[in-house]
Amino acid sequence: MSKKPKKEKEPKAEKAPKMKVCPSCKEEIPKKAKVCPHCAAKQKQNILPLLLALVLVLVVGAGVSIVVFHFPIAPPFDLPFGTKSISDTMLGQTMELSKKEEKAVLAVFEECGFTEITDVRTLSSGEASSTYAVNDRDTSRYMEPGKTIVVELENEDKTVTSISCDGSDIYRDGEAVAPVTDFYMGLEQRDALLSVCLSAVKARLDLPETAVFPAKSKWTYTTDGDKVTVQSTVTVKNASGQEETRPFIVEFEKGDFVSMSFVETETE
Repeated sequence: MSKKPKKEKEPKAEKAPKMKVCPSCKEEIPKKAKVCPHCAAKQKQNILPLLLALVLVLVVGAGVSIVVFHFPIAPPFDLPFGTKSISDTMLGQTMELSKKEEKAVLAVFEECGFTEITDVRTLSSGEASSTYAVNDRDTSRYMEPGKTIVVELENEDKTVTSISCDGSDIYRDGEAVAPVTDFYMGLEQRDALLSVCLSAVKARLDLPETAVFPAKSKWTYTTDGDKVTVQSTVTVKNASGQEETRPFIVEFEKGDFVSMSFVETETE
């Protein structure tokens, strides 16, 4: 038997390349061409697929981070899903605030006259609300020992319910009642009283030109309603030329000078 001759395979027809129009010369050219063969104009490449791929990678990576790692590094924005991103500031960490919540709390502090918050500590934590002791730059320096500024915060939506100082309201029912500056004596007030004290003390010295007063940090200011008591010392030479340090007390009421007296010590 004679073998049937094998059929020769017909060559496959080459696919025509996809074409596009050159934006420069308007001639039809291959879609993948980087340079137009007619006018030599460079062709812009479509980067949309690359951008879509990059976005897909970022979305997948974020999803893995949320589910597996619970965001070991907090993102710089609030997410509508997953674990809440806590602000990395002292205030945000202590009160467990997101950046958006922290901004709202700081707006209330600013309305009440607070400056830069320097200290926050938790006092109590209940089911509905929590309380915190808060100080800013000025209250830390000038508020009398024993006075505490208390901030009450709702746990669910992190809104400020109240701010008070020793039972007196600073903020209540969504509005400022009194500025925090009403609850301590600031630098300007202290300097004004100090100036009066210097004059009052020198007027009662035999040799006022020898008087030396301590630094401002060594002066004590105590308030009791409208009354203010200022205590400090003065080092002065006596009639025999010897130096002695004499404690004194100056009293004010409603900002007006009332009295000045030297405090007798055991050695006198």
